[in-house]
Amino acid sequence: MTEQIFISRIADCTKKIEKCANRIMPIKAGRIAKNLFQNNFLLGGFMNDGLHKWKISKRIGKDNGSKGKYKTLMSGRNHLYNSIDYRVSNGEVVIENRVPYAAVHNEGLRAGRGKGFQMPRRQFIGESRELTAEIEKMIETELKNILKV
Repeated sequence: MTEQIFISRIADCTKKIEKCANRIMPIKAGRIAKNLFQNNFLLGGFMNDGLHKWKISKRIGKDNGSKGKYKTLMSGRNHLYNSIDYRVSNGEVVIENRVPYAAVHNEGLRAGRGKGFQMPRRQFIGESRELTAEIEKMIETELKNILKV
């Protein structure tokens, strides 16, 4: 291989890595995060170095019609679950849930249900070791594909 060909291949790989880092990886990382955070609803807890179960909702198991048959933070419409989304911009991804009460559940804030009512924290979005590991694995795979290692 001549020096010219080697330099050309390095430049080609650099362009591919830049495109991947700015567009492809953020999209894939957003999808991974959305899947993991939605899975938290199905598991009934937050995955971060293992499953941290949520406090069970008071309506679960009670005979109050259809409300009692759903898991904690789930409903017939699954509005909170389905509202997890991600926005991708150049080289970054933002995970969000625009439902007004999402932060109340995720952080365990005051909920406006009477004086002094504090919603139990039922985190479903946030930093997670499992998420970091999945994203690192995806990045490694993408780079290996570009470099054909």
